[in-house]
Amino acid sequence: MESASQSRNDSPQYRRRRAYPRYTVDTTAILYMVDVGARMTGRLLNLSLGGCLIRTDDRFPTGAFRRIEAEFCLQGIPFRLPGVTQNVRDRRNVGIRFLDLSDRKREQLARLMREIAEESGSDVPSDRPEGMPG
Repeated sequence: MESASQSRNDSPQYRRRRAYPRYTVDTTAILYMVDVGARMTGRLLNLSLGGCLIRTDDRFPTGAFRRIEAEFCLQGIPFRLPGVTQNVRDRRNVGIRFLDLSDRKREQLARLMREIAEESGSDVPSDRPEGMPG
């Protein structure tokens, strides 16, 4: 049985499957559902170069593979990143996979991730997936 402080996402096996290190954050976020023109507010809970987790204020109305844009501001830098809902855990926690990032947005996000890693005392992440040549 898992303890309250350790979830399946914290297990070493699950972390190895991730392409990029994921860092805990806490800031307001807006999810824009591109195809229907709707928006939802919530909290950005974690972030990586490959995606994020957002807890919506209201029940998320659809499932996975919905085109979205995630908007948030961290360390004074505003972001609006395109992606797709990767999973909807309990209708409020929505996993997002970033897609089609421009070079400029990818570099801004990589710079932010390096700053977060340095502040947290973690290894500084590369902008390449683990196992990829640098």
